[in-house]
Amino acid sequence: MDKNLFLIELSESERTDFGKVDFAAQSVAQKTFSAIWELESQVNGGGFAEFFRSAETETIMYAAEALRRIGANSCAEIVDSAIALVSPIPADEEARIEAIDAALEADEELFEELDNQFFEYPDNLTELLFEYVSQHPDEFGEVPS
Repeated sequence: MDKNLFLIELSESERTDFGKVDFAAQSVAQKTFSAIWELESQVNGGGFAEFFRSAETETIMYAAEALRRIGANSCAEIVDSAIALVSPIPADEEARIEAIDAALEADEELFEELDNQFFEYPDNLTELLFEYVSQHPDEFGEVPS
């Protein structure tokens, strides 16, 4: 089974709340999936700066916890380091983007270094997220063998 393809199909299905239900209204399992899916998608598309610009503040602040829930502790540390560059992250989108731009201007090399650390995937996020989903059939449905 192609676990990455399974997760992509899951993210687009009705079995996840990702992109369909307000983050605050999601269960812990759904928040965990949504935060990791958003994080990985945005960071791979444009680094942590893109993640901070595109995701809601609540999702950003939950991302490291979500990674820890699936056992991706090394990636969680990278996310914590990136968040520390912008903290406190404003809830207001315009203020958040201004804070990100200021942090990027001050520490662009450090942002790049953290992006590169994330891209090295010190934790196998596909494997860990697949295992997490498998352990929550009540939330995501049965995973085919």
